[in-house]
Amino acid sequence: MERDQSASDNLQERKNILIAEVMTSYRDLLNHAAAEVNSSASTGQAAYSSMALEIMMSGLIKSTQDLLTLTRQLRELWVIGPLQAPGAHDVAAEQGMARDAAQVFGMLNALRDGERAKLMMAGGAEGRASIGGVVFERGEADGMPRPPPAA
Repeated sequence: MERDQSASDNLQERKNILIAEVMTSYRDLLNHAAAEVNSSASTGQAAYSSMALEIMMSGLIKSTQDLLTLTRQLRELWVIGPLQAPGAHDVAAEQGMARDAAQVFGMLNALRDGERAKLMMAGGAEGRASIGGVVFERGEADGMPRPPPAA
């Protein structure tokens, strides 16, 4: 399955942007944390420094979460594949379901033929058997039940 080149370029660009954001947030956090504080710093300066560190840490966490979200999306695209437009592969899906249904009905017919053959041998009839008022006839299962005969 070939993917659109522009889509993979877009994902690569998003990855690069997110990694740049993580690195920038980390750099800013370290620069602010390593800033020199003298003994004459006021309570307001200490509060500002604390608040600034919290904001920078929140930015670093957000960028990391965005990067993790991107990696999850990439894994989903790799394992599941991209979402397809409605109706894009309906014909192939219909053919696959019809092929699977034909195999299932073939196995069902084989099982029913075997059981009916046993019943007919027990009843001694050719092509029909009646046990307890129930009439068994040989026929193919084609997926759609036939309506009962009108009385």
